Amino acid sequence: MWILGCAVALVVVVYLMRAKKLSGIEEMHNSEFYFGGTLVVYREVLQRKTCTLATFMNKLIHDHEFRVFHWAQVGGKTAIVINHPDDIKFMLKDEFNAFMKAKCFIDIFYSLLGDGIFNTNGDKWKEQRITMAHMFNRRQLRDRMSTTFGNHAQEMVQILRDAASSGVPYNIQPLFYCYTFDCINMIAFNRNVNSLKGVEKDCSFQQSFDSVQASVVNRFIAPWWWINSAFGLTQSERDTAEHISRINVYVNEVVDGYYDEEGNIRDDALQGDQTMTGLFLEAAKEEGKKYDRKFLRDMILNTVIAGRDTTGSALTSCVEYLVQHPEWQDKLAEEAKTCFGGNTQEALTFDDIEGKSPVAEAVFLEALRLNPSVPSNEKIAVKDVTLPSGVEVKKDAIVGWLPMATSRYKGYWGEDAEEFNPTRWMKGKAYDDYMYPTFNAGPRLCLGKNMAILEGKTALLTIFAHFRFTAKKGFKPTHIASVTWQNDHNGMQVHVNEI
Repeated sequence: MWILGCAVALVVVVYLMRAKKLSGIEEMHNSEFYFGGTLVVYREVLQRKTCTLATFMNKLIHDHEFRVFHWAQVGGKTAIVINHPDDIKFMLKDEFNAFMKAKCFIDIFYSLLGDGIFNTNGDKWKEQRITMAHMFNRRQLRDRMSTTFGNHAQEMVQILRDAASSGVPYNIQPLFYCYTFDCINMIAFNRNVNSLKGVEKDCSFQQSFDSVQASVVNRFIAPWWWINSAFGLTQSERDTAEHISRINVYVNEVVDGYYDEEGNIRDDALQGDQTMTGLFLEAAKEEGKKYDRKFLRDMILNTVIAGRDTTGSALTSCVEYLVQHPEWQDKLAEEAKTCFGGNTQEALTFDDIEGKSPVAEAVFLEALRLNPSVPSNEKIAVKDVTLPSGVEVKKDAIVGWLPMATSRYKGYWGEDAEEFNPTRWMKGKAYDDYMYPTFNAGPRLCLGKNMAILEGKTALLTIFAHFRFTAKKGFKPTHIASVTWQNDHNGMQVHVNEI
């Protein structure tokens, strides 16, 4: 242990020698250079727990009106954080091939995401992207999604009815995560997990899934994490290994249903299978591709994080802002009357909602603007380039961007950029993906964007056809470090009132 201690001490000393200045946020004086970033963030995020990495950097950008700033990391290496739509477009589209997911990023997430689409570059990513794009264009999948969203939204109504009758504050965040978890399991694997009804095994999977995400995010500001992981030196990494084991047991139950004893995809497993997994494997088979169990495990976990966490987070944020702006709850209720056609006991369908729900869509997109489900991201330059802002980016430099900061910047969104105002989405003005990179942009634009919006609208219209929410007195949500935007265990506390 003393050897490890000396090694860590040496890293810190080298860092302090190479960084020109160790500065806190209050000491920046409008400088574009933020030296000592890693240690200061370590102190604020991990020790004091005053913020998340995303909110910390968002404050930097807005307090000092940065378009670009540099952040010195451990060892003196500098990361570049961009905030202008032109620079974001340059990286995500114009010079797409000049930027890749960094090896450090892939390594940090590998135990969870493996070689799935969110954790790969080059041919591995492109191959999955093409096959998944074909799958998302199938009408069968859209219809399956719509039916699933509507049915599970009606299940939430009964749970909220019980919460209303209890008269006590209700934490609605877990409800949304169970809703989206049940939906993605049915859509992707035809698995009726019933987490809305509290089935223990599936709730346990979600707890492990959340724990691993929180742990891997903290690896970004603890560059020695791999030593802790390899030797189990910290409780966090020991817990992560145990949670990953539980996750693998759960997912492998799904994977094993598609393979025979020789490791080949079973033809009978694909017959009549209109799930995302079945359609993906069918498309792959038609293209002459063959995937092993490990690949399918990785694909499934990437699908779960996309299908559960992002929309669960978005719906929680919707409620956070709707309790502050109750007039929008009334507008949702009026729109729900049109969509339901007078019968709120029936599950909404795609045809009920399509073209008839501008309020629900505006509320959903606005909540995501203020609280993007993935608030920060980063890539590494694979060659020297110059950003439209004039900043030179050298090969191997880390370049990050924050959808949270870009989507709240007054220079792009106006003086009310920090305010919840769904009306901005109902004026016929189109915001391009680089001003609003919540769903990523360019060739990596989220394939499930329309699915997420449909799921969110279905939930909002179904809920506000029956209920109104008011905030628990004195409650303020606390956000935590995770892969996606989440509140802590207190979630989002509301009083539920049936109408």
